[in-house]
Amino acid sequence: MAEEEEKPERRQITPVEEYKIEPPKIRIPKEIKQGDTIKVQVKFKHPSRTGLIFNEEDGTFSKGKPAFYVKEMKVYYGDRLVSRYEMASSLSDDPLIGFKLKATQEAPLKVVFTSSHDKEYEVETAIKFSS
Repeated sequence: MAEEEEKPERRQITPVEEYKIEPPKIRIPKEIKQGDTIKVQVKFKHPSRTGLIFNEEDGTFSKGKPAFYVKEMKVYYGDRLVSRYEMASSLSDDPLIGFKLKATQEAPLKVVFTSSHDKEYEVETAIKFSS
């Protein structure tokens, strides 16, 4: 009799509730002068899952659990919405996103992420000018 080929274990799909998600973190320069264009970086520990499962037997994908990813990022400077980013499930896990901002006033800078399950995560810091 031919030996039966050993198949690898199927990877278990992690339920959304078990993903390790941490609040986003924001980084801005220590020294900011009025009128400077600054580089802002936002790090967010959040997985990105398409919801598809690979079927090894026939090489196709099928729908598994619901997709789970960051679908939107909004940037507020003071009371104004200054940028809005639409994202998709192709965004990497734990993204580090950078953008530029012209520092025109001393005001709060807030970034709000929305997941595909409509849960919001936000981070805020103050833009203050150096002497």
